Amino acid sequence: MSAALPPWVELAILQLPGREAMFGSSMHLSMKSLIAALTPIVISQLEVPFAFFGHSLGAHVGFELARELCNRSKPLPRGLLVSGSRAPHLPSRRKALHNLSTPELIAELRRYGGTPEAVLQNQELMDLFLPPLRADLSIFETMQYEAGAPFDFPIAAFGGRTDHRTDLDEVEAWREHTTGRFAVEFFDGGHFYWMEQSKAAFLTVLRQTITTLV
Repeated sequence: MSAALPPWVELAILQLPGREAMFGSSMHLSMKSLIAALTPIVISQLEVPFAFFGHSLGAHVGFELARELCNRSKPLPRGLLVSGSRAPHLPSRRKALHNLSTPELIAELRRYGGTPEAVLQNQELMDLFLPPLRADLSIFETMQYEAGAPFDFPIAAFGGRTDHRTDLDEVEAWREHTTGRFAVEFFDGGHFYWMEQSKAAFLTVLRQTITTLV
């Protein structure tokens, strides 16, 4: 994704425990503990203007991090870019996945798309992949929204038109969380539309959106 961004944008990725370089780290199971761990890391990197982008669970992590920065009177993002997720004040309309059996969870992943069939059928890979996924799902499905003042910086929301987990109106509801500019854009594809047929279209809109935040 970084190659598709404007040259003056530096992409910084927050890697959660239990993945890649942090594979051996203990995973968080609640949003509260995750934000407590991430906030000091983010604060240490706020010497330049920044924006948050998050897809699915990442959208809510960005939202809660921005709230925590506001609570601590720290610099705030120029904007919040959220993708593939319902607005935080809305209750989930879908069944919980984090406590499903392994066969049931794999079946749901197949419906989602975005995971190659060869990976879904590889027992060793799934043994590595499913624990952090269950942790993410636990955070997402157990988080409790607390009412608060809307942000005054822009929010841009994106979604896939055929996302099985998030309805279009749930994405549009992010507008309630800012008194600033709000934009919403939908693309052909499902939950991982930005990895599928709409990748080029999404990256074009993403570049345009980031440029408006400068």
